[in-house]
Amino acid sequence: MTWSLVAGKDFEDSIRSRMVWAAVGIFVLLMAIVGLSASLGDLSDSSPMDIIVMFTNIGGELLVPIIALMVGYMAIVGERQSGSLRILFGLTHNRRDVFVGKLVSRIGVILFATLIACAAAVTLALGLFGTLPVASFLGFIAITLLLGAAFTAIAVGISAMTESRMAAMGGAIGSYVLFVMLWHPLVAGIYYAVNGKLAGLEAPAWYFFLLRLNPLQLYAETASSISDQFIYGLFGWQGTVENIPKSAMQDTSKLMLSNRLGGHVPFYLSDWFAPVILLLWIVVPAVIGYRTFQRADLN
Repeated sequence: MTWSLVAGKDFEDSIRSRMVWAAVGIFVLLMAIVGLSASLGDLSDSSPMDIIVMFTNIGGELLVPIIALMVGYMAIVGERQSGSLRILFGLTHNRRDVFVGKLVSRIGVILFATLIACAAAVTLALGLFGTLPVASFLGFIAITLLLGAAFTAIAVGISAMTESRMAAMGGAIGSYVLFVMLWHPLVAGIYYAVNGKLAGLEAPAWYFFLLRLNPLQLYAETASSISDQFIYGLFGWQGTVENIPKSAMQDTSKLMLSNRLGGHVPFYLSDWFAPVILLLWIVVPAVIGYRTFQRADLN
């Protein structure tokens, strides 16, 4: 008995989730509506990169993280509450087999669902423009897949650390609230504590690094770089917890990271380093969750 057997059986069960496919269906429907509306209008000022902007706002910052959290939060605590863990252990699976199998399975589900959503975006771009920048779209799809995997790992880690469904659900919701509503104000508060004022249009590299430790912020900034246009995101905080001039808010090119640094961009703020941070968001929650699960009293 190995983790792969746990992963295979769990993948088959999880892929049938109606909530997952309902969310994916909603996204595909939204893409179709946008595509139909755009096809009836003037596309002369648009480009395939606008599809990346739309996907980032609707899919990357909203549906992908939420679907990932839904897929992962019951992975282990559900088995624990139902008593199924005893059956798995009775089949000579150990805790490592269960945790790794569940993690791999749930990441597989979110990657599969995300690829379908990305395929809808590619289809829309080709349908509207007849062509697309392949390298840019491949890079965008890769970072989107990593985002989904990161939120799934966070959810599975929470599931391994909790003893009830309500606690796991609270942890999953709390993590999303942290990234969406609290992270940017907290980092702005740290900057204020250090400098006695809010960050302006230009700020030191460490400030932006703390912001980019938030996977949603990292994702939006990476998508901005790929599409070569600034993306606020659905929950952008620019101008609300920062002292940014109105002129910069109107000319969003000034909000691009390279312009706000006012000089050289260090390696840890470059595009190639973004996958490293997302990989850490996969590994660290998984390790913490696994170690907690190893020590837990499951009786």
